[in-house]
Amino acid sequence: MRVRRLRIEAFGRIRDLDTGPEPLPDVVVALGPNEAGKSTLARFLTTLLYGFYPASRDRNPYTPWGEGDAQGSGVLHLDGGGCVEVERRLRSTPTGSLRSGDTEDDLRNRTLPWVDHVPLKVFEEVFSVSLADLAGLDATTWEEIQDRLIGSMGASDLRPARTVADELEAEAGELWRPSRRGNQRIRDLRAESRALRERRRDAADADRRLREAVRQRDEARRLLKEAREERQRRKLAVARVERLEPVRRALRRIDDLRREAGDTDDLEGLPAEPDAALRRLDDDVRARAEAVADARSAGRDPQAAVDAYTDDARRLVGRRRDIEDHLGRAAGVAPQRARIGALLQELSDLDRRLETTAADVLATPWSEVPAGPLHALPVSELRSRLRDLTRAREDRRVAESALGRATAVPVPEAPGPPRTAAAALLALGAILLAAGGVSGVPAATVAGVAALAAGAALLAAAARPTAPRPAPGETPEERALAEARSTEADARTGVESLLREIPVAPAALDEADAALAASLERLQELVRDRQERERALAGLQEDVARVDRDGRGLAALFGHDPDADPGALTDLLERELRRAASLAEAAGAAERELDRLRRQEARAETARAEAAEARDRLRTRLAVHGDGDPERGVDVVGRRRRAATRAAEARADLERAHPDLDDLMARIERAEAAGEPWTLDDEELARIKADVESLTEEIEGLVQRAEAMDAEVGRLEERETADSVDGAIATLDEEETRLLRQRDRKWVLAQLIRTADRRFREQHQPDVMRRAGRHLAHLTGGRYDRILADETRDDGPFHLRGPSLADPIPLAPPLSTGTLEQAYLALRLAIVDHLDEGQERLPLVLDEVLVNWDEARRSRGMDALAAVAETRQVFLFTCHPEMADAMASRGARVLTIGSGT
Repeated sequence: MRVRRLRIEAFGRIRDLDTGPEPLPDVVVALGPNEAGKSTLARFLTTLLYGFYPASRDRNPYTPWGEGDAQGSGVLHLDGGGCVEVERRLRSTPTGSLRSGDTEDDLRNRTLPWVDHVPLKVFEEVFSVSLADLAGLDATTWEEIQDRLIGSMGASDLRPARTVADELEAEAGELWRPSRRGNQRIRDLRAESRALRERRRDAADADRRLREAVRQRDEARRLLKEAREERQRRKLAVARVERLEPVRRALRRIDDLRREAGDTDDLEGLPAEPDAALRRLDDDVRARAEAVADARSAGRDPQAAVDAYTDDARRLVGRRRDIEDHLGRAAGVAPQRARIGALLQELSDLDRRLETTAADVLATPWSEVPAGPLHALPVSELRSRLRDLTRAREDRRVAESALGRATAVPVPEAPGPPRTAAAALLALGAILLAAGGVSGVPAATVAGVAALAAGAALLAAAARPTAPRPAPGETPEERALAEARSTEADARTGVESLLREIPVAPAALDEADAALAASLERLQELVRDRQERERALAGLQEDVARVDRDGRGLAALFGHDPDADPGALTDLLERELRRAASLAEAAGAAERELDRLRRQEARAETARAEAAEARDRLRTRLAVHGDGDPERGVDVVGRRRRAATRAAEARADLERAHPDLDDLMARIERAEAAGEPWTLDDEELARIKADVESLTEEIEGLVQRAEAMDAEVGRLEERETADSVDGAIATLDEEETRLLRQRDRKWVLAQLIRTADRRFREQHQPDVMRRAGRHLAHLTGGRYDRILADETRDDGPFHLRGPSLADPIPLAPPLSTGTLEQAYLALRLAIVDHLDEGQERLPLVLDEVLVNWDEARRSRGMDALAAVAETRQVFLFTCHPEMADAMASRGARVLTIGSGT
């Protein structure tokens, strides 16, 4: 198994760690300072394989610091081929998923199926090794590892074989042994059996006395039953005379009333007071008729409101949306009308300003100036050409002034500087420089430099050619003046070409300067402002005209003068619309009221008809009972109903007085069926009551006798019976037999386990120790080449051998810490290879295991880890950069775990 990628969103202090898409190699070094999260990353590897333990967010120490869930994932490449992705997350309960290809399984918190051959406890003790764990393998720990990893092949839930054998022998000895030492269950059972056989004789005598007591108790109960039955018969005779006879008379009276009432089924549905019911129905019919008349009268005013809503008003309401839209637009153009007046005033003001500005620069009124050329005039280019013209004029004036001065005073030709003076200054400078360099005087040096510079300037001036003399008849000033005049003419032509379509006043053109350009630019701005206002005015006038047209159309539609003032038409339409809307609203309310009144009238008419029909049905039924006369029927029905009512009341009174009435009636029926008398004279009644008292005294004596026999039987039943003692003896015999078999079985099992354990250790332990010796020989450079295990020695379970040692030495101080750690690491590497041989190879996690080693052994240790990485992936955690670099040179990848991770 190889871990190819790790992603940790949050785990302990680590957040947002991702090793990236590049697969992790077989050796991975986690480098970081102390408390940077290296141990946390090592724990995450264990969690990825086995799940969260503890599986509670509150108790798990790696719940993220702050908010959020502990979660992360990893990509694993299996030795048998294939790649899976595992994701773990700890919320209130742990969850997990396992993805392989296109399938995804719910992992929950289960161990991965490829690592269950090594339990979590074994992985934490052997596969994940820290520096503290590396030096802590004492004799007790070795026994535990030996029993768990070798004896039970890494199953941490199985107990060591030797411990189980010892316990089985101890349990067998507790059952029985030849000597009498200690507690022995079988000997105790045999003693209990002897005591039970002695108690059986007493139990047999108690059984005989119990049977006699039961016979006497049953006889007393039989006599008690017969006395109670006789007393009950005599009590019934007294009760029949004193209690049943009044009930019997009342029942006969109820039967007479029921016969008078007759069969009341034909009275079903008739009122208890038929005459009162007829009067109520007559009153109801009259009241319903009055309600119908009231509803008809109340509909007159709503009908008038409906009639007031004329067709003209309906047409107005029908065009309500159009009228309201026109009213809204008419209200909206009121500011536009005001704006039109303002724009007209602004246009008038602009016309005056245009007249004033045009009078200064144009030869014609501004209204006659073509708008196109004025708009197209490039003012910036005009300013540039006017500046050129201004400069040309100045140049011409300067040339004219120079020509005037040249004509008045001739200018003599200046002689060139003498070459001899230049040569003298150069020679003097050279002498001064030489003197300053010899004497070290700075002033001489500075003077020499100045003389050289002056001589060079004179020499250059002497070499400059002299200006040619003018041709006969044309002076330089005349040529300059001619050129200036030509330039001025060209500049004027350029200005005139831009203004050729604009009637500029000749005086303004003669004085063409920046003021001309500013005036023309101002004219452009004023004309643009005027055009913008004309466009705005046209748009506003069009909107207002459209609204006015719509208003005149609506006015004509409803018969008003379309030529009237638009504002007056708008006000008229608004008033008439409000009036029509008011009429419509009143008509709608009136329609609803009329509808309500019609429904009320219909309900009242229906109620009147139903009341009349109910009255007629009642009179018809009463006439049936009165031989065709409803009035006589009222008397007959009333008399029968009163009889039925009295019968029901009498029955209810009887039931209240006698809650057991049904039982009394049953007794009366039985007495009548038996022909028993319902009357007794006083002497006979007194004799029967005396017999009842005598029987009561006899019953009390029999009850006391039966209770005494019950107590005797109970006392005797509490004692042991012979059967129970026989059962206990049989149980003890069976238990003794079972325990003898169990003791023999435990003893045999203990011997079998010891034999199997010895054979298994002989087969597997040497292989583990040989592998450990090979690892140790490589790590120590051959100084030690074997590790021996002997739990019986007093100086420790492990010893080392080497070529230079005469005898094995204990793996304990005074050996150095580094040597101890190398030996323990060799043991763990051998145990790891033995545990998952033939299974999925689990990664090896080592935390600072090489820190106490010298340079040579550390280098061999790194080579050993690189060799181990050929069969299993190795994760090495360290805070030493040089160790990380050394492992990187052996093909490892270094993951830097920073303090902020």
